Amino acid sequence: MGYLVLSRREGEKITLRVQPGTNPDDLLAQLLLEGITVSIKDIEGGRAKIAIEAPHELQILRAELEKA
Repeated sequence: MGYLVLSRREGEKITLRVQPGTNPDDLLAQLLLEGITVSIKDIEGGRAKIAIEAPHELQILRAELEKA
């Protein structure tokens, strides 16, 4: 499991997608056992600090990086 903390403002997005080359059956088994955990760590000045714990086989991208 990987752990990432990022900040988002109202209306900003986060995308989770499967890493290329990932075995879908293995990922599904891991998700069924461990799931994905999303926590709000802090809210300050219109920004929420969000922590995401997910399998390494998932990419976690800020929406503005997904377009690049």
